[in-house]
Amino acid sequence: MTLSTPSPTPSDELAPLELPLGLGTSRRLAIALPLALLPVLAALAWFPGFISQDGPAHLYNAQIIARSSKPPSPFESAFTVQWQPLPNWGGHLLYMGAGTVLNPSAAERSALAITFIALACAVAWLRARVNGGTGAITTAAVAALLGMNVTWLFGFTGFTLGAAMFGLTLATWWSGRERMSWGHAFAIATLLVIGYFCHPVSLGLTMFGLALFALGERKNKRTLLLTLTTFLPLIPLVLIYKGLTSAGGPMRPEWEHLSSIFSPSAWATQLGWVDPISLAAKLYRPFGTNRSKLNIISAPVLWLVVGLTVLAVVTIRTPSRAGGRKYWGILAAILIVAGIVGPDTLGESHGHYLPQRIVLLGLVSLVPWLRLDVPGIWSKLGRACVFVALVLQSMFIWDYAQTSDRDAAPYMKIGLEPGRNQRVAAIVLGYQTRFRPNPMLHADCLLGIGTDNIIWGDYETNHYYFPVQLAHPETAPKAMPLEGVTRLNGADNAHYRREIWQKYLQENQRQIDVVLIWGSDPELEAITATLYNKAGMGTDGKTQIWVHKHEEEHQR
Repeated sequence: MTLSTPSPTPSDELAPLELPLGLGTSRRLAIALPLALLPVLAALAWFPGFISQDGPAHLYNAQIIARSSKPPSPFESAFTVQWQPLPNWGGHLLYMGAGTVLNPSAAERSALAITFIALACAVAWLRARVNGGTGAITTAAVAALLGMNVTWLFGFTGFTLGAAMFGLTLATWWSGRERMSWGHAFAIATLLVIGYFCHPVSLGLTMFGLALFALGERKNKRTLLLTLTTFLPLIPLVLIYKGLTSAGGPMRPEWEHLSSIFSPSAWATQLGWVDPISLAAKLYRPFGTNRSKLNIISAPVLWLVVGLTVLAVVTIRTPSRAGGRKYWGILAAILIVAGIVGPDTLGESHGHYLPQRIVLLGLVSLVPWLRLDVPGIWSKLGRACVFVALVLQSMFIWDYAQTSDRDAAPYMKIGLEPGRNQRVAAIVLGYQTRFRPNPMLHADCLLGIGTDNIIWGDYETNHYYFPVQLAHPETAPKAMPLEGVTRLNGADNAHYRREIWQKYLQENQRQIDVVLIWGSDPELEAITATLYNKAGMGTDGKTQIWVHKHEEEHQR
């Protein structure tokens, strides 16, 4: 069976490099995009306990930053703020703004809504600037789908904002590439600087895209030179950041999932790992708890890949004089392939989930290249697959929201029960989730908001690229062991959990006033009982509150 190539229409033959966004198209997109975004926004409004994995830590650190600007701060004995031009300031500024006017639950959901809308709108705007908004309804579906990607639900706020800046910056360059002016170059340089303060990966790929497109316009030397000048303001920022990376040690690419390039099963594992869309394990269907290989049919990424592949073939086989768009296809292909075959990380201390970020931006680049207005059965089939993917992804969002609201919201409500101005170490035991993001992993950070409590599980202090760091890193309790105990589920890891927990409490007991244990593990509780007394259970019915024996005696 072969794909039939539709006969070129006059509009195809005369298609200019840039099509105007017609009134009818803009109206369709203005209606379709909000409708596509509605399921996610409704879930955020309906479930007060809807949190991302890392969002609670971002909100807690935003509070620390805000309080540090008005000394004395209750956190200054434990944390310090790096007042340097770090690439992650964008996300923290967003959380600082939300946390100033909203309660923690509303602030987290507002940040999720803003980043989701920003990325989806950037994708739609990019498509409109390059293709004149053709295929408005399908554009809205793809934009919403890419907005609700797994890195967004992980709570990678800075990267999600950076991904939106990726689309916005490239769209701005594209709209003025033929008549590039100094004013246009200044606007692009400004967007690049803003992108720097969002995330280094999205910034680097934005610069790569600009360079690729400018070389494609090499006959227009003015455009090429002005594009290169937009990189100049980044030079001092990049040099500063390069100096900061030394705190994380040398960068060494690591492939954790591709065990052998000659093994089909290893490649299958790699493809499943780099997937930037799936929110849950592919053995589960939405709202289902039973594992089955048949559930792969309900994986949104499967439908999206099939749909985009069909649309890509239709695009290749459709005659068009809009040749400049081919560079979007080239950029998309480079990024998707690089994400699939590239390393998982440049070193543990330099961050994780690199492939998912690269592939996601590859998919963003693919959107303006695709022909979504071609008649024919194959084009309709491709678009239908995209809509099925959107429906399934929206169902998974509601499934996650319901799960987070059930598990995380009661934990958040224990609030002041551990007390105020306490130094808290919290672990979560035996928590199982079908989702790739874990809503309980950093939920303990919410217990430090509005209580002036020091939460030692603040994972951001593990990484040099975040603003908040430990004030005394040589002696202060580290966040990594607490996360390790939480992640090491199952009987096979019981020995490691005991070893980590016992060592952690013995070394840091003088700096931990309260221990919170979500769940139950008799062996870990026995270790805790040597230094702490059980003060009771939290109102969620699952959290044990342990108070240091010396602290309890002092209170008496």
